[in-house]
Amino acid sequence: MTDIQIRLADINRRAAEAQAQRDRQFFTIIGIHMLVIVGALFLFVSIPMGRAASHQQFLAEQETTHHG
Repeated sequence: MTDIQIRLADINRRAAEAQAQRDRQFFTIIGIHMLVIVGALFLFVSIPMGRAASHQQFLAEQETTHHG
């Protein structure tokens, strides 16, 4: 291989490594965003359900104390 071919091969190798690093960073960021979105959806659904269950339990406790 000539000197130019060796340099081109080195440049291409470094460019491929840099692209792979950018891809890893991109997918890491996407993964973190997905976790945040899933967590937000979980809270969005579970908090009202928890409040409703707590309210039902409170009503049931009031009923047993007034009739007990």
